[in-house]
Amino acid sequence: MTASTRPAAAPALVAAALACLLAGASAYTKPDQLQLLENFKQAMLARPQHSHWAAALASWTCPTAPNNTVGSTCDPCGQQVWGNWEHISCRGKRVAYDKYEIPGDGTVTNVHVTDYLIEGPIPLAELCPFTALREFDVDGGSLTGPIPTGFAQCFPGLWELDLSYNSLTGTLPPEIAQVKTLEEFKVEHNQLTGTVPPEYGSLQLNWLRFADNKFVGTIPKEYAALQPELYQLTLDNNGLDGNPGFSGNLYPLSKFSMSNFNAANNPGLCGMVPVGLRWGHGFNYYGTRLGLPCAEELAGGWVDLSESL
Repeated sequence: MTASTRPAAAPALVAAALACLLAGASAYTKPDQLQLLENFKQAMLARPQHSHWAAALASWTCPTAPNNTVGSTCDPCGQQVWGNWEHISCRGKRVAYDKYEIPGDGTVTNVHVTDYLIEGPIPLAELCPFTALREFDVDGGSLTGPIPTGFAQCFPGLWELDLSYNSLTGTLPPEIAQVKTLEEFKVEHNQLTGTVPPEYGSLQLNWLRFADNKFVGTIPKEYAALQPELYQLTLDNNGLDGNPGFSGNLYPLSKFSMSNFNAANNPGLCGMVPVGLRWGHGFNYYGTRLGLPCAEELAGGWVDLSESL
């Protein structure tokens, strides 16, 4: 993203932000981060449809809570797991999978605006200035349009990208695979179409959720390289309402040991189910041909899958 694509703060908001900073320069929130947060709020409220954004960002006001404010009257980051302003946090380095040093250095690391029915396209350009972002979570909204391609350029250290439970359309961008740090990618419950990109097999994903879309095609053989990191995968309900859904066998996943796996309602899926998927929580093969030979197996003779069972 270039500077020209980033929204400029309204003069009144810039003045307010500077006034807050002058009131106490030792706040945890860095001055540039405070102004970027003000810029983001202004950009979202300027959208033609913004009522749900207004509700989501209603807590973004000054002064902030005195018991979580350091050296200033306006400290969005604060010194707790989540900031004084809802939906953002400013955490330090990770000391375990889900534990972090608190507080961080005053840089915004997490944006988590969920279940507010927020409208419009995915706000990638508006959040792009937050280059230290690790979590981009906007699930449970009313976001529309395609998934943009520039996540790697904006957030080179992103860990979690959650776009689920929206109304997104189009295909999955292969460019998501350029986010080499990505651990969780969730797009379930949208209206996405096409095949799943083989490029995602180059990542070290833990969670991958494709359920309740309109995807088609086979599981790319490249996904075998996701093992052993990937332990949660959902493919269910892509073969509904006349959509063919996923098809073919699950052999690229034959060496996996899943804690969560669901493949229901994909009538084109077939072949034996690898044992590491069968024992995953939520395993469901209803509406598939899993357990029955695929057409190519019937044509060419039975395939020995004993190592996968």
